[in-house]
Amino acid sequence: MRKLLAFCIISFLLTISTIGSSPIFAQPSSKNETNVLVLHSYHQGLAWTDSITNGIRSVFKDRPDINLIFEYLDTKRNYNEEYFKALQNIYKVKAKQMPFKAIITSDNAAFDFMKDYGSKFYPNIPVIYCGVNNMDPDILKDYPNFFGYGEKADHYGTISAIKRIFPNRKNIFIINDNTETGQAIQKELKKITPQFKGLNFESISEFTMESLQQTIRNLDDSYVIYLLVLNRDKNGKFISYQKGITQIKEVAHVPIFGSWDFYLNKGLFGGKITRGYEQGERAGMLALKLIQEPFTNDIPQFNNLPSSYVFDYNELIYFNVSKSQLPKNSIILNEPKDFDLILKIGVISIIILIVLVLILIIWLKIKQNRAKALQQLVLEKTSKLNETNIELEKVIQNKNKFFSILAHDLRGSIGVLLNLSTFINNDDFEISEEEKDEFNKDIFHVATRTNGLLEDLFYWGTNQLKDGPKLTYTEFDINEVLTEMTKTFRINLSEVSFEIDFTGELRITSDLNICKFLFRNIIQNAIKYSYKGGKITIRSYSANNLFYIEVKDQGLGMSKEIIESIYQKNPIRIEGLSGQKTTGMGLPTVLDYLDILEGQLLIESETGKGSTFTIVLRSHEESEQV
Repeated sequence: MRKLLAFCIISFLLTISTIGSSPIFAQPSSKNETNVLVLHSYHQGLAWTDSITNGIRSVFKDRPDINLIFEYLDTKRNYNEEYFKALQNIYKVKAKQMPFKAIITSDNAAFDFMKDYGSKFYPNIPVIYCGVNNMDPDILKDYPNFFGYGEKADHYGTISAIKRIFPNRKNIFIINDNTETGQAIQKELKKITPQFKGLNFESISEFTMESLQQTIRNLDDSYVIYLLVLNRDKNGKFISYQKGITQIKEVAHVPIFGSWDFYLNKGLFGGKITRGYEQGERAGMLALKLIQEPFTNDIPQFNNLPSSYVFDYNELIYFNVSKSQLPKNSIILNEPKDFDLILKIGVISIIILIVLVLILIIWLKIKQNRAKALQQLVLEKTSKLNETNIELEKVIQNKNKFFSILAHDLRGSIGVLLNLSTFINNDDFEISEEEKDEFNKDIFHVATRTNGLLEDLFYWGTNQLKDGPKLTYTEFDINEVLTEMTKTFRINLSEVSFEIDFTGELRITSDLNICKFLFRNIIQNAIKYSYKGGKITIRSYSANNLFYIEVKDQGLGMSKEIIESIYQKNPIRIEGLSGQKTTGMGLPTVLDYLDILEGQLLIESETGKGSTFTIVLRSHEESEQV
């Protein structure tokens, strides 16, 4: 009688708790919308389940016509017979309220639920499963509408890595609870462990967290922990992945290996890792294919996804393990950048840039001398030619001014580099991690600034050629170029933030190198005149067969007179708000190249309230060469 009463209460509570999100109260679906049910075995908030959800969502993020309906069986925390009977009644009711084109299940409980009740509740609907452990593919013969991916942790690969990395540790302590998932994994282990002669395997599945911690404290240096599933103790108390590995790591003095990504960055040494995100992503892709196409014989009903060796650099250091001891093609998390390598690259880059700048200065000096000779000839001609002489004089003045600015800024860059070099070569030189970061920033800042000067000089000089620059049109993604460019700028930013507004791909056919020069100048201009703590918004979009790249800052702003001077291509040399120097030739050169590319530069600004620069481009045919 008590069991019957409990069953009725559980059924009532579950019905009430789910009725708010039930399709009964959902808005009617549009005729153009497709509903996909995602049935999870576990609960929302569990790291593994959430990573599968993220993988599924990544596939459908650009498909607003497809509704993803998420349901959670919550079998990690509820697993008695009455509960499963209640679930059967709830989903029997729900199945009548909303039609589905496909059903995605994750892990064993949801797979078994659809195997038992799918033909009754959702007849003839394709079921795409993922994360199923220890499955015999032969059972799928009776379920022709089931397709998907098994979750086969590579225990052999992980144990092989243990044996390779720690050859003197002969005892492997396996932690694996007694849940349905844990039992399925235990069956897989029984097939693997006999293949490792010379290793001793100890397993524990009945425990409380306190007793488990005490056992781990007593493990000596001959042990390695292999952490599998740790979601429920022997009293049925639920344990989250985060809490489980954290409490183990607190008392463990030996390496902890695993085979799932939800333990990474929480104290796991590493292993042959299976990723929940990839399980969800592949299941979502298969579901999308089955929605768009009828069942075909070329789709296999069962697949296994490969896993990868992943290790934590911090754990390698703690246990004094070198990268050469790891399996080939291993992925290493949290590995710091090599300071010495960054310093060497920075020094070499500065030297190369200086040499190139000197070569270009000599070349421009020769052009200047030729221009002076031409000036003398023009002076002997008619008054009409005298007007040309005045223009040439302006060009020469700009060049002289440009050389002076360039020499000043290069001197500053070389001075910083010499100071850093002198400081490093001092016999008493010692450096902290914070000082290393400051050195990195200084070197990167000098390299970036000098590189900017070089590019301004190169493109300005190229534009002065008699026949103008030669353009090479190729197809590329504007958003990809802007993303890579903002990554570089972020390294050198400490007091200005970026806000990016890109949507999908934005492919254009144009000269890639010139477009990079245009984008870099506009973004650097925004950084240069932004106040500390300011935000720079970069937006890209297309309309009417034109492409717009908008860079908006909250900085110094400009008067109408300065904007007009920019459009007249006069050098604007205003020092940045953080003391940045400028050649003043960047924006005039930007306008020159936009003229060549048949583009525009739109400027909106108000003094003290920031500026918005918008580059407008059109796409060219790849065959066009200028």
